[in-house]
Amino acid sequence: MLQSNEIRNKTFSQVETTARLLPPFNLSASNLARALSSSLNGTDLSFPAIQTKVAPALFLAFSTIPLVSQVSYVGLDGLVFSFYNDEDQTLAVFSNTSFSSTWYTQPVNRDTGKLYGQAISLNSMITANTSWFEKALNSTLAYSSLETGWNKAQDLLILNSVAIYGRGVIAIGFPAQMIINHFLGIDFHSGDFSLATDNGQVLVQTNLPGTQIVVYNGTVSVQLIKLTGDLENVSGNHSCRANDGKPGYFHMNIMGMKHICYCSTLEFAGVQSVYMLAFPTNGLEGMVQGNSNLVLAFLVVMFVIIVASLCIFLILILRAARREMFLCSALIKQKDSTQQAERKSMNKSLAFASASHDVRASLAAIIGLIELCHEDAPPKSELAANLVQINTCTRDLLGILNSVLDTTKIEAGKMQLEEEEFNLAQVLEDVVDMYYPIGMKKGIDVVLDPCDGSILKIHHVKGDRGKLKQILCNLLSNSVKFTSEGHISVRAIVKKTSKEKAIIASNRNGLLNCLSRLCYKNNGSFNALDDLHTVQQNPNSMEFVFEVDDTGKGISKDKQKSVFENFVQVKETALGQGGCGLGLGIVQSLVRLMGGEIKIVDKEHGERGTCFRFNIFLATREPECTDIEEHGNYMLNNSPSSDIHQHFGRLVRSPAPRSEGSQVILLLAGEERRRISKKWIENLGIKVSAVKQGKELFHVLEKIKQKLDLCQFSSSDKSASNDSNSGANDGASATKDGCDHAVPHCKKSNSRSSSNFILIVIDAGAGPFSELCPLVSNFRKDIQNSLCKVVWLDNRVMRHTNSEQEENRPTLPCDHILSKPFHGSRLYHVLGLLPEFGGAHQYKMISEAAQVVQYSIGPNASNEFTTTGVHLGTSSPPQLQKIVIHECHEESSEKPLSGKKVLVVEDNPVLSMVAVATLCKNGATVEVCENGQEAFDQVCKALRDQSKEGHSMTLPYDIILMDCEMTVMSGFEATKLIRAEEKVYGVHIPIIALTANPLTEESSKTIDDVGMDSHLTKPLLIGQLLNVIKLMECK
Repeated sequence: MLQSNEIRNKTFSQVETTARLLPPFNLSASNLARALSSSLNGTDLSFPAIQTKVAPALFLAFSTIPLVSQVSYVGLDGLVFSFYNDEDQTLAVFSNTSFSSTWYTQPVNRDTGKLYGQAISLNSMITANTSWFEKALNSTLAYSSLETGWNKAQDLLILNSVAIYGRGVIAIGFPAQMIINHFLGIDFHSGDFSLATDNGQVLVQTNLPGTQIVVYNGTVSVQLIKLTGDLENVSGNHSCRANDGKPGYFHMNIMGMKHICYCSTLEFAGVQSVYMLAFPTNGLEGMVQGNSNLVLAFLVVMFVIIVASLCIFLILILRAARREMFLCSALIKQKDSTQQAERKSMNKSLAFASASHDVRASLAAIIGLIELCHEDAPPKSELAANLVQINTCTRDLLGILNSVLDTTKIEAGKMQLEEEEFNLAQVLEDVVDMYYPIGMKKGIDVVLDPCDGSILKIHHVKGDRGKLKQILCNLLSNSVKFTSEGHISVRAIVKKTSKEKAIIASNRNGLLNCLSRLCYKNNGSFNALDDLHTVQQNPNSMEFVFEVDDTGKGISKDKQKSVFENFVQVKETALGQGGCGLGLGIVQSLVRLMGGEIKIVDKEHGERGTCFRFNIFLATREPECTDIEEHGNYMLNNSPSSDIHQHFGRLVRSPAPRSEGSQVILLLAGEERRRISKKWIENLGIKVSAVKQGKELFHVLEKIKQKLDLCQFSSSDKSASNDSNSGANDGASATKDGCDHAVPHCKKSNSRSSSNFILIVIDAGAGPFSELCPLVSNFRKDIQNSLCKVVWLDNRVMRHTNSEQEENRPTLPCDHILSKPFHGSRLYHVLGLLPEFGGAHQYKMISEAAQVVQYSIGPNASNEFTTTGVHLGTSSPPQLQKIVIHECHEESSEKPLSGKKVLVVEDNPVLSMVAVATLCKNGATVEVCENGQEAFDQVCKALRDQSKEGHSMTLPYDIILMDCEMTVMSGFEATKLIRAEEKVYGVHIPIIALTANPLTEESSKTIDDVGMDSHLTKPLLIGQLLNVIKLMECK
C-alpha cells in the first residue's frame, strides 16, 4: 500500500512538473502587443497602415518565435491581417474593409514576408462577438484559450490574445498537439489519464473503455456510453478544487471493475484545465494486497535473519574484545619481559665487559708469570719447553676471547672502519713474511704472487689497514693450519672502475640519497645503508681482488657456504686443529663492511686445496707521472723498503724475453715460488733459467760459459777491452713510464755490458752447501767477476736449528746475502742489480739486518709486527765484497732501566707483582699503588717534598705505569688530577697507560684527552716498555 501511494504521488508530481515546464506562450503575445503599441503611438489603423506597420511586426514575430503556427491582428472595425502555416506553405489572410464578410488569402514569401500571387476570397472566419475576442479586449492581461486554427486541417491551437489600445487584439497561436505529446510521454503506471479545459474541451484521454469525461466549471463526471448511445453518469459530479492542496478522489465502477479516481485543477501555457487519474483497484494495490501474506512471511524471515546476524555479530564482538583483552595482557607481559630482557642484556653486556677485562687481566698475569719463569728456566730443558707450551695455550685463549669480542661487536653493528693512508703492497708483503717462518716449520712455502703488477702500480690507498690485515691474517692462519704439504699463494690485483661507471655512480648519488631518505623513515637505517655503499659509489675508488690459495685438505662444495657461519667448523678438516669456528665468520663480516664479498673459488679437476677470493673497495691516490730516468739511481741508492714498490712498479712491462741482454739464473727449492719468480722476471723482458737442483745448475752454468767463450773468441781485442770496462762507463739505465694503468715499456741499456751480465740467485735450502759453493766459485773464476753477481738466499729459520753446521760451513762465494722469503721488495732489490734497471756498478748491498722481522703470531690474526727498513751499502767493483751478517741484539747494558724510578699503579696483585719483578730485573726502582687515589696522593706528596727541599723542577718519578680501570679511582681520573697538580710545580711526569683490553679508537682518544703520554697492553714486556721510552725521549 505504501508503495502504491508513492507511485500515485510520483505520477501527480510528473503531471504538474510537465505543466510547469511548458513554455510561457502568453509572454510572447504580451511582448508583441507592447512593441506594436510603442511603434504605432496612437495612430489610426487603416488597412494601408496595417499593411505597412502591423504586418511586418506580425511576420517578424511569426518568423522568430519558436513553435508559432499563427499570428493575427483583429480590429474592432473588422479589419484583419494574419500569417499562418498550412502544410508546407505560409499564407496570409486579411480583410481590407470594415465588417466585411469576405476575406482574402494570399501566399507569403517566407524570407521577406511580402505577399505574392493572386488573392483568393473566402468567407469570414470570426466575428467581433467571438468569446475569446471579447475576453481579450476586456482583459488587461493576456488571455489564453483553446481554439481552432485557420489551416485546412483546423488544428487545435493554444491561442494567446492581448488587446492593443482597446481597438483590436494581437493573437499568437501555438499547436496544442505539442502539449498533448508532453503529457502522453508520462508513465501513468497502469492508470488512465484525462485532461480537459475548464469549458469542457477534452485534450487528452487514455484507454478508459466506454466512457466520456465531462468537465464543467471545475467539476468532473464520468459518463458511461451505452450500446444504445445514451450516456449514464456512473461517478456523479465531483469538484476538483481541493481546499487542502491535495487532489480530490472518488470511487466508481465501470463494467464491473472498481476504480479509484483522482482529479485536480491544472494550468498550462495560461490555459485553465482539469485532469483526472483513474487507477483500477485490482492493479498495483490489488497485487500488493494479494501478496500481503507472502510479504509478511518475507518480513518475518528478514527479521529473523537480522536478529540472528545481530546475535552473531555480538558474539564476534565479545570474542574479539576478549581476544583483544588477552592480547593486551600478553603484550603488557611481553613488554615487561622485553624490558626485563633488555635490562638483563645490558647487565650481561656490562658483566661481560667486566668479565672480559678480568679474563684479559688474568691471562696477562699468566703470560707475565710465564715470561718470568722462562727467564729463570734452564735453556733447552723440559721445563722451558713446557713453559713455551703454556704460553702458546694462553695466547690461544686470548685469541679466542678476541674473536668472541669481535663477533659481538659485528653483531651489535658497532664495528666501524678506521680509514688511513697506507702502502697496500707493503702490507701484503708484511703479512706473507709474518706467516712464512710458520709455514717453513711445517714444510710449506708461503709465496706472494705479484700477478700483473697492478698492486705495484697502484699501492697508495686509503682504507682500514688494520681490518684488511686481520682478514689476510685469518685466511693465511687457516691455510697454514690446514695445509701439511705444498705451498700457499697470496695474490692481489686491481680492477680499476671505468670512467663511465664512475660518472653513473656520481650522478645517481643525489637521486639515490633522496629516494633512500623517502623510503627509510628511520635515520639510523638510512645512515647504515649510506655507509654500506659509500665506498662503491666513490668515483675515485677501485676494486681490489685478493686470493689466498693453498694445497691443503680442501673443503667440499656442500660445506663451502656454511664455513662462513659463526661457530661452524668442517669436521673433516678441523679434526684435531682446535679453534672455535669464528674466524671465517668474522672475515666475511669485515669484507662486507669494506664493501666486498668473499667466496671459495672452485679449482680445476685434480687440484688440491682451497682458494679464498674476496674483493674490497679502497680509495686510491694515483702517483704523479714522472720520468723513470730521473729515479733510476734513487731507486738503488736511497729508496727505503716502503718506496721500492712505487719505483719498481714503473718498470713492469709485458714483452717476452729476448736472447740478448742480462740473464737471471734461479736456484729455488719451492716449485711454486720458482714458477712465479720466473714468470715475473720474464714479464720484465729478462731471460730467466729456473732450476731446482745443483746438477741442473751445473749444466746451465756450463752452457753460459760456452756461450761466453764463443763470444769472446769471435770478438776483437778492442771489443774485449771495451767489454771489460763497460761497467765503469755505464750509468743507470733510462726507463720511462706512462701514467695509464696499462703495463708500460721500459728502455734497456744499449751497453755491451748488459748483453753478458749474469745474476745468480741461490736458495740455501735447494741443495747441499758443499756442492753449491765450489760450483759457484769455479764459475766465477772462469768468467770475469764484473759480469756476474751472486745473491745467496739465507734461511734464518732453519739456521737457528742448525747452528753447528752454520759455524762449520765455508765462506760464501757471493756478493749479496738476503733473508728468505724471496718475494716482494727483496725480489725487486735483486732485480735492481741488473743493468737494465740501473744496477750495473752503482748497486747497494743488502744486509740481513734489512729484513729482520720480529714475529709475534698468536691465534688472533690481527697481532702486530714490525719490520726494519732496507739498508744498502756500496762496494767498488770488480773486487768481491765480503758480506757481514748483522744480528739484532739487545741493549748493551744488561739493566737498561738502571737509575730509573718507576711508580706502578695496579689493582691486580699478580699483575702488579709481575710488573715489579720485570722492572726490578732491569734495574729500576719501583713503588706500588693499588688505585688511582693512592697514586694521586703519592705524587702530590712527592712533589711537595721535593719543593720543600728546593728541587721543584726535578721529577719525583721517571715513569708512572697507570692501570686504566681500577675500583676506587680509575687511571683516567687520576691522570687528570696529576696533570692539574703538575701545573702548580711546572713539571710533567711521563704517564704510560696499562690496559688489558685491545686499544680502540675511543679509548685511544680518551688516553690522549686525559694527558697520558703513551699506552701498553698487559702484561708488561720490557721490550715494549723500552721502545715506548725511546719514543717519548725522541719527542
